[in-house]
Amino acid sequence: MSGRGNLLHLFKKNVGSSEISFSSGEQTKDSGLDPDHSLSSDDYRGEINNINLSVHKPKFSIDGAQNVLSHKSLNTAHLMKNASNSENLSEAETNKVGNIRNTHITFCDDDDEMSIKNNLFYPTTTSGSKGSSVNLSSNYIRLESDPNKGVYVYEVRFNPSIDSVHLRMKYLNEHKEKIGGTTTFDGTTLYLPIKLENELTTFLSKSINNTEIELRILFKKKESLKNCIQLYNILFDRVMRTLNFVKFDRKQFDPSNPKVIPSAKLEVWPGYVTAVDEFDGGLMLCCDVSHRLLSQKTVLEMLIEIYRQDKSKYQESAKKVLLGNIIITRYNNKNYRIDDIYFDQNPLSEFETSSGSISYVDYYHKHHNINIKDIKQPLLLSLKKQRGSETLIAEDIRFCLVPELCYLTGIRDEIRADNRLMREIATITRVSPNQRMVALEKFYNNVSKTRAAREILEKWGLSLLNTHNSLLGRIMDLENIYFAKNIVCAGQKAEFSKDALNNEILNIVHMRNWILIHFKNDSRAVKALIDNMDRCCNAFGMHVSKPKIISLDKDRADFFVNALRRNINKDSQIVVCICPNSREDRYSAIKKICCSELPIPSQVINARTLFNETKNRSIVQKIILQMNCKMGGSLWRVKIPFKNVMICGIDSYHDPSQKGISVAAFVSSMDSSYTQWYSKAVLQTKREEIVNGLTSSFEAALRYYKIRNGYFPESVVIYRDGVGDGQLNLCANYEIPQFDAVCSNHINITYIIVQKRVNTRFFLENKLNFDNPLPGTVVDKYITRRKMFDFFLVSQNVGQGTVSPTHFVILRDDANYGPDIIQKLSYKLCFLYYNWPGTVRVPACCMYAHKMAYLIGQNVQRDTAESLLDKLFYL
Repeated sequence: MSGRGNLLHLFKKNVGSSEISFSSGEQTKDSGLDPDHSLSSDDYRGEINNINLSVHKPKFSIDGAQNVLSHKSLNTAHLMKNASNSENLSEAETNKVGNIRNTHITFCDDDDEMSIKNNLFYPTTTSGSKGSSVNLSSNYIRLESDPNKGVYVYEVRFNPSIDSVHLRMKYLNEHKEKIGGTTTFDGTTLYLPIKLENELTTFLSKSINNTEIELRILFKKKESLKNCIQLYNILFDRVMRTLNFVKFDRKQFDPSNPKVIPSAKLEVWPGYVTAVDEFDGGLMLCCDVSHRLLSQKTVLEMLIEIYRQDKSKYQESAKKVLLGNIIITRYNNKNYRIDDIYFDQNPLSEFETSSGSISYVDYYHKHHNINIKDIKQPLLLSLKKQRGSETLIAEDIRFCLVPELCYLTGIRDEIRADNRLMREIATITRVSPNQRMVALEKFYNNVSKTRAAREILEKWGLSLLNTHNSLLGRIMDLENIYFAKNIVCAGQKAEFSKDALNNEILNIVHMRNWILIHFKNDSRAVKALIDNMDRCCNAFGMHVSKPKIISLDKDRADFFVNALRRNINKDSQIVVCICPNSREDRYSAIKKICCSELPIPSQVINARTLFNETKNRSIVQKIILQMNCKMGGSLWRVKIPFKNVMICGIDSYHDPSQKGISVAAFVSSMDSSYTQWYSKAVLQTKREEIVNGLTSSFEAALRYYKIRNGYFPESVVIYRDGVGDGQLNLCANYEIPQFDAVCSNHINITYIIVQKRVNTRFFLENKLNFDNPLPGTVVDKYITRRKMFDFFLVSQNVGQGTVSPTHFVILRDDANYGPDIIQKLSYKLCFLYYNWPGTVRVPACCMYAHKMAYLIGQNVQRDTAESLLDKLFYL
């Protein structure tokens, strides 16, 4: 969670127009260790107050005829001035606070001020009542604010007038002790944590010409809490700096206490992610444990290894391995992203400074007392965007770094592929609920016992309360799982793997005509697969005929492709390819043929998984179930007592290198049992999270629903994954109108944002210990956002570490389902993902959309055939 707020009144910046950003920044290869890891924006830049409750649905026809949307809110861009800090805020912090967006504003009677209104849905009732109550604790610390302090706004005038902002600051700083010592001043507007004794305060200064300059400080107003959130977050960033933590994105890490993994030359830095926001329970700080993985090898050592492996492809291989990674320079503990490698430059190259040209060798010796040893190594380029104070588009800041002084951070592909190493890393990063609460207590003690940290907060009237926050949650009733001939209870752990392997599946597709292609050396794997399929299929009520077997002489992608083209015909139900190992090029070639050129469900199996005789039976059982789904079958269902309601899921995939296509996947239910799904992918030419092709995808889904059922749905429930807090208004104002354009007044829309990457954690209180809450636990009070219709849901059982709840934000509820029905529906849908006999973190429709978007974006990279869209071919 973030909750960074938007200081539209507190700090101001001059711009001609505002450019809306769809992401929180450049996509990077992050560590992947943090449970809240996200590439999408979690920077909440909207004030959630005075919500407009009315929902205006434009009149459209079902065929998607377009009309112009009318909005009663006034669109305006705030013209703002740069905020700089004469004492407390750095230039980077001032730029951060000055960040603004186009905002819908409405005039209302709120202390005779104009207040910001977000177009977010906020009904009368936002918390449910169904289920049994349970006592929980959370990783939130309450903040108390001194009633005698706050953020007071003053206007400063100079007589005679002073044009230079620098001189204005200089003259004001001469009197800063008289106004409390803690100030933030942008040349015109002054912000103080205390209210001065008089409404008008006057000081005198002397100019360089020895003439008197009169400063008139006029009180304007006291800022409301909602406009101070970002300042409070910046203050905690400064608190962490006083504790000598190093910042990566929004997380802070302790370099003085690393956990070393000597066998892999790696170390793990412990740390925290903190965020202040206003919640139902008041002003609070969310504080969660985080970790960062760092290499003990320099980038130069990695370049040498790459060179030794293949000298002819050295430069190409180096860029492939390093570009996009995050590095840290330990002499100043700053982090950068590698955007390019300059092989034509070295440490003897010179660059310009304010005092003239200097080589990198001399610079590091002079400023850091570091002697660079290898003078022939290339240089690393890192680009950082800067906000221009005078121009809307500012040039990137270019940093050239010496590989000898840089260390990679985060989990790379080779580390991720090493299961033993990942298990060793997990022993450090997997933190139990008890350990998290101990870390929370340690954080409080560090801040309260460090004088400099404590004073930063006290100057602005803030203090931490020494207690974790207890709250009341609810646990939903246990769910029943319906197979073809049996009903079983999922139990408290919401898991039914044994039942899934021993019951007849719900909707069977018999395998009467299928193809099996393999490399000739893998004949033992072929025999193991067929023998186990014969033994296992009876329990599922499924008949499997002998396949058409094709043996290949060479393990090459083109041999598999040619075999597919020669043998697939209109009667083929599914094709199975057994490959000697996992190779991305071969896998992609097979999927491109089977998804686009010769559309047919396909199953690719790594032969090594079939060589383990002790696990063969269970592996083949899962393969059979997956193949049944890919051919159009379904495995089980839960009871969802809806009538004429279509449920949809949306997610997107972005190419990690930021050079390829982006894919948005749209998945919708086709039947009343919510076991059959229609899936459509939209390929986008540039990296963007907000989907442009929703209208066509939604129209196609509605047409298919009518073909299947004979009528259009009365209501549509849409789960939208992959959207951060900063994009909620964009979803409300940009995505939902696309659905309106299709639905008209004939179909009700319930639109729900699904957020997995949150820092909120809550724990089950068990005497003096803390445990993970059970699946089905809901929290919709106290730590939910103020003036937002949202809730947290724990849907999974976690045996190790701490379970991460999923955050649901309801942006629209035309059908007036209310919190109880939406919460129960969201939990039920977590049981319907057919790749796992239990619950997943998000509703199944979101998981299916994620799987499809990933397959199309990573491997297929083209439109899929229409004949596959009513099947889960991407499982």
